[in-house]
Amino acid sequence: MTDQSDEALDGSAKAGGFGAKLGRIGRYIVQNPLRTVQFVFFALLAIIILQNLETTSIDVLFWTIAALPKLVVIFLSMILGAITWELIRRLKG
Repeated sequence: MTDQSDEALDGSAKAGGFGAKLGRIGRYIVQNPLRTVQFVFFALLAIIILQNLETTSIDVLFWTIAALPKLVVIFLSMILGAITWELIRRLKG
């Protein structure tokens, strides 16, 4: 009985079954770890971008800034934070 199941597994792997495809993917990941990490990073980045496309408005005291996509607000706050961090670092040093 085990001989037949082994033959069935070998036949499906030779015919391009699901196990063979997983084997090729595994070999690619092992042979190209940097590209795999880059692919995962860009996939996560695309998910974040797609989830933050809806518009939002910013209220500062009595001003209301026009409706902007959340992605733009996040990006601008990152830039503002980086500039602030650099200015503080330069003033202390």
